[in-house]
Amino acid sequence: MKTILLNDIYYALKHIATQFALVAYLVIGFFTGFKFHLNVGDGIAANAAYSVGFMTGLLSLIIILIATLLAFSGLFKERDANFDLIVFTTPIKKRDFAIARFLSFFLLTTFSFFILMLGYIIGLYVQTDSEMLSEFHLWHYVYPFLIFGVINSLLVCSVLFFFAKKFQNKLLVAIAGLMLYITYMIVLMFSNAPFMAQSLPQSLLAQKISAITDIFGLSPYFYNAKDFNVFQRNHNTVALSNFLLINRVGVVLLSLIGVKLAIDSFSFLPNFKQKSYKKEHKQTSKKRKQLEVPFTKVDTFFTSKTKQGALSSFIKIDLIYLFKSIPLISVATLLLFYVGVEMYGDIDMGIRLPQQYASSGLLAKTINETFYFIGALVVVYFTNDVFWRANASGFSIIQNTTYYAKERLVGHGISMILLIIFLTSLMLLEAIIYQLNFQYIHIDWQAYFGVFVFNTLPLILFALLLLFINNISKSKSVALGISILFFLLFVTPISKNIITTPLFRFLSGYKGAYSNFIGYGAYLMPFIYRLIFGFALVGLVFTLYFLIKTKAKKYRFLIITSSCVCIGIVSGYLFLDGYVPKDKEVEILERVAYEKDYRTYQNHPQPTIKKVSTEVDLFPEEHAYQIKGTYWLVNQYNQAIDSILISVPKNFGIQSLLFSYNSDTIKLDSSISEIYLKQALQAQDSAKLTFHLNYKWYAVNGHSPFNAIVKDGSFMRISRYFPQFGYDSNKEVLDKTIRKQHALGEATVMKPFDAMKSNVDDFIELNMQISTDNNQIAVGTGSLKSQWQDSNRNYYTYQADAIPFRFAISSAAYEVKKVQHKDVSIEVLYHPLHKNNVNRLIENTKLSLDYCTKYFGTYPFSTIQFAEISSFTQGFAGTAYPGVIFMTEHMTFHTNLAGNHNQDVINELAGHEVAHFWWGTNQIDPDDREGYAMLTESLAMYTEMMLYKNMYGKAKMLERLAIHKQIYDAEKGFTDDLSLMKATKNNAFISYSKGAIVFVELSELLGEERLNMALRRFLEQHAYPNTKPTSTDLLEVILKVSDDRYKDQIKAMFD
Repeated sequence: MKTILLNDIYYALKHIATQFALVAYLVIGFFTGFKFHLNVGDGIAANAAYSVGFMTGLLSLIIILIATLLAFSGLFKERDANFDLIVFTTPIKKRDFAIARFLSFFLLTTFSFFILMLGYIIGLYVQTDSEMLSEFHLWHYVYPFLIFGVINSLLVCSVLFFFAKKFQNKLLVAIAGLMLYITYMIVLMFSNAPFMAQSLPQSLLAQKISAITDIFGLSPYFYNAKDFNVFQRNHNTVALSNFLLINRVGVVLLSLIGVKLAIDSFSFLPNFKQKSYKKEHKQTSKKRKQLEVPFTKVDTFFTSKTKQGALSSFIKIDLIYLFKSIPLISVATLLLFYVGVEMYGDIDMGIRLPQQYASSGLLAKTINETFYFIGALVVVYFTNDVFWRANASGFSIIQNTTYYAKERLVGHGISMILLIIFLTSLMLLEAIIYQLNFQYIHIDWQAYFGVFVFNTLPLILFALLLLFINNISKSKSVALGISILFFLLFVTPISKNIITTPLFRFLSGYKGAYSNFIGYGAYLMPFIYRLIFGFALVGLVFTLYFLIKTKAKKYRFLIITSSCVCIGIVSGYLFLDGYVPKDKEVEILERVAYEKDYRTYQNHPQPTIKKVSTEVDLFPEEHAYQIKGTYWLVNQYNQAIDSILISVPKNFGIQSLLFSYNSDTIKLDSSISEIYLKQALQAQDSAKLTFHLNYKWYAVNGHSPFNAIVKDGSFMRISRYFPQFGYDSNKEVLDKTIRKQHALGEATVMKPFDAMKSNVDDFIELNMQISTDNNQIAVGTGSLKSQWQDSNRNYYTYQADAIPFRFAISSAAYEVKKVQHKDVSIEVLYHPLHKNNVNRLIENTKLSLDYCTKYFGTYPFSTIQFAEISSFTQGFAGTAYPGVIFMTEHMTFHTNLAGNHNQDVINELAGHEVAHFWWGTNQIDPDDREGYAMLTESLAMYTEMMLYKNMYGKAKMLERLAIHKQIYDAEKGFTDDLSLMKATKNNAFISYSKGAIVFVELSELLGEERLNMALRRFLEQHAYPNTKPTSTDLLEVILKVSDDRYKDQIKAMFD
């Protein structure tokens, strides 16, 4: 046994492919540590004990790939060399041989993962991008390697070893590895994993089940560490106890059982198919009869018909092999299971969010996000298996002597195309079944066409490249190794770091949005252009290869070559139209230069904008708009202003930018302009800025989620893109290492919550004219004053008095429903297919208005508009501006309120966003300092909870509050400062979740009526034009209405 063990290890380590793989693992580990390390929380170092354990567990997923490659070369080597029957004749015991083979397989897998982790550690300590602890603790790396690296290697090796020895089929071994990956991803959905977008929050029961059943151990790791604070995450390893201990012991026992079963199944003999005596006798008799046929000479014909017949024969043989094989059935089942679970997850949305309608767009988006990666792996293995099948059976010697042997490659290509279409069709069929099952019978074929474009066509292109790799490779194992490396470099997200030009990333799928407003929008055609370029490039590679290898007529190849070049140039040009290269280093240098040149303006008085008059012309079909506007400016400081800093967004075109003061007019033409006035702008003096800007985006560069001018369903936080005065600290580089390299000193910190207040009145008067296409309605900020049509365009005028400098626009082909409620007109503008929840939204708005006006004061506008926007805008479910609330289609208007968990997102969002008309939209506007989020989001969350209680009762409200407590508990261990008094947008879980918890507890302590009375008093004291409030102002008002015995308790709640 020892001899076999040492021989296996020696043979593997001396093999060139293994040496190459070890170097590749070292490089992958290095780049993971250098480039792809995760920042799990503020103040948690990249080399913290928690971070290292987290990354080790995550990287242990690569063990599946490592073990699969080693299984192909190590577990089948006797059979591949036809040496298994010879081993059978030796006196070695089957059990000893099997144990030695498994141990060598396990040790090599563990050693390979050790090399990868070594590269990760080196890369981690070489990088300078992330915060690092100064000390090095070896145990912080050894411990996670033992609980994740060693145990997960044992698990993976036991499973693959069992499949290898039980079925003696390489493809089934690969499918077993795929099964492990899919199981891992499904379990991780319920683990509260920080990197899983839909994992928060999961119920505690789901987390516990996940902690026990997660075969790779990350779920119990997260569960055991959920109560850690920042210091503990930096310095303490997660103890091997509770669920982590149960999980790891269970995995070890499961692995040992797998090894035992594999040893029992082990055999030196190949699997023979059993045949009946009668069938064998008949075949023998038939052979004898055939031998009695006299030899005759047959004439051969080589025509297009016989060529087509030969090609059909190759395709038929491949398809029979594929579709009658257990591996394809297993792969199809696994894909259906995995994608089906993801579909259900996207429909159900967990315990916090409402169920989605099973629409074609939602399910197509799920397929796009999940199928391509797994499908590419499947194509890698099946392409390799089909191509080398004749060689494995020894039939290639005969096959390659035939006249039409060259058609074999074409036949393999067509077979793989049909296989990919079959797998895609399964995904589409599953999606349609889901729609029918959830009784959503409107089938959007445009959405499903996108599945074909974004998955099937790139996979076909990938399969053709794999066939070329297999064709030029010397052996099956070499071809498979190169194919997997090709997959890692060009299909996975790694490609973005290797291929800087997006034109050459034609093997990447699409994980973007789908909207009922515009489908895939501007991204569909550029994707097709890039695919055409990819096919042209692959065609060129094939043509040049065969031009060198064959003696066929050269002019045919030259015509094909010229065609491929021309098609590639045209499609590449169409794809790259408007492309602007991005360079991270250049961007950093620009930020550094900006801070060095202009930080002096941080404490330099600048003019205050008091009135804005603007015309915004939208061109949705062209993904463009232009802004014409005028600012009326006032110096509200007690000192003269002699220099001014003006900036406009870098990606905007400047048609004109004029600053006027007294009789001077200064023309500006740069995105950042510094003006030195001949005559200083004296206190209370006025000036004017007129500007004409334009903007257009191209799909090749991507779009900004908050500046999404699209064909239908546009939304722009447009005030962000108007000219700004003064220094913008948001442009500073925050990385401490880079700041030190460029001698920048300390970055700007947010103003403390107890800093001196400013007396600057920065509210504005807004006059906004918006024009859009004649089939769309534009929605602005404030009150709609007039609308008309001219030159085949629709025009709208909006006005607002005394609002913060914050306004937005949407435009779409809306249906409109209006209802008058007392003295307020409620208007809902929505997509024609999304009328299901409109009446519910109106009724909840009435309740919200009644509650807020009763307790907090009069609603400040005569209308309230709700405008639906496309899912190409992301980052919020709803956002409130003076007089209008914008809501995304997938969260409010197109959710199934009759789902399983009884979530009423309409009530929550309507209550929350309507509350902002009192808390933060225009009545109070806290300045940018610590605690400002408490005065806006926390108070809106409190109002939301009270409305929920009034509608569904206290018990239901407490159920919703328990979810926020769960979110808070899951997030609080990743930051040090948890004070609600200092809450900002950077830690939303404090202002939203903790804010809801604290104010609901406060309402229980003081009583809802008394707390609302305090909030109304706070609003009356600090609403415009009074001084801007701070978090201390609110706490003081609350303490004034509180009993003395509760004051210390209340102060503690806000800390």
